[in-house]
Amino acid sequence: MRIAFLGDSLTEGRPGESFLARLRPRLPHDELRNHGRAGDTVPGLLARLEAGELASADLTVVWIGTNDAFLGEWYLPPLLEADDDAAAPPGPGASLPPDAAGGRLRPLYERILDLTLTRAPLTVCVPPVLPDPFAEGGIAARVSSIGAMVAAAAAARAPRARLFELAPAFGAVQAGAGFTIDGVHLNARGADVVAAAFGELIVALRTDAHATTPRD
Repeated sequence: MRIAFLGDSLTEGRPGESFLARLRPRLPHDELRNHGRAGDTVPGLLARLEAGELASADLTVVWIGTNDAFLGEWYLPPLLEADDDAAAPPGPGASLPPDAAGGRLRPLYERILDLTLTRAPLTVCVPPVLPDPFAEGGIAARVSSIGAMVAAAAAARAPRARLFELAPAFGAVQAGAGFTIDGVHLNARGADVVAAAFGELIVALRTDAHATTPRD
């Protein structure tokens, strides 16, 4: 399988440790493409895809949103479309509830999924995951909002898009033990956890696809 991983520094593997370096030995017959870029955001990844970065693949994995959560209120783009649940964009200096992050990013994230699904038959959507609540500055609320948005966008495109939560994979790891001192990037233990989780997912997806393939 040709598998494209799209995301930020967690996918690129620096700073910190690379889960893809640990995943390749688990999937020696698959082509794993690293489309991670340190510091990337939902709008940044969308811009790369619109520029034609992604080639055809059998599976795409989108893990983005952590930087969007940390950037804060000032960064959030204006709403592309008004709806019943969203007010007009606030004026300069106005306060924006942290839980609005997902709503404001959703049109951009949905465009990412639509583009990946033109290049691959299946996209796996991975919400941001942090070991610490990061309650200060509304980060936890934004992570939660973005995670809910990712889940809703994936559900709207099922079965060609699937949600995959990484948080449970860290359940057996002591809080924060899989991350570097900044609490965001993966250390060796965290990279092993993520590689194992993705490896099991990809094997399961391959088994499902084989089981549902019509046979003569």
